[in-house]
This record gives sequence, C-alpha cells and structure tokens, in this order.
Amino acid sequence: MSDDSINGIYDTLKQCALISKSAGGIGLAVSCIRATGSYIAGTNGTSNGLVPMLRVYNNTARYVDQGGNKCGSILCTINRIL
Repeated sequence: MSDDSINGIYDTLKQCALISKSAGGIGLAVSCIRATGSYIAGTNGTSNGLVPMLRVYNNTARYVDQGGNKCGSILCTINRIL
C-alpha cells in the first residue's frame, strides 16, 4: 500500500484487481492505514480504521474472479508498532 490516502488506497485496489484478473497472488502490508478514530487533517474528521477498507478489498477479490475458475484472495499483513 503506497500510503494512507484515498488515492493510495484505491490505486492499490486497482492494482489488486488487475493482478487477480490474471490469476496472480496478492499480498499487502497495511500497517500504514490509520486506526479507528484517528484524526484526518485533510477533512477535519476521523478514520474508520482498517476493517471497512478490508471489506472493500475482499469484495473486489470476490468480484474479480481468476478467469472464472475461482475467487481471488488477498493476504494482508499488519505490523504492530512497539
């Protein structure tokens, strides 16, 4: 994931859809996504966190099947900051 922004999230989603379409494997590091309730300076709002974003990715993987043979899948990792 390039960054924690609308552009970064959806650019990565598009890349995942294209990879899945070609039956490729997908792994993402999502540690850069803000936690639920984190302040967003650009909108003066708060983040919805990781889970709603992951639902969008999951739905995309299911929709963009791998050549009609099977649903796509995405492995997401998050590193705990100590």
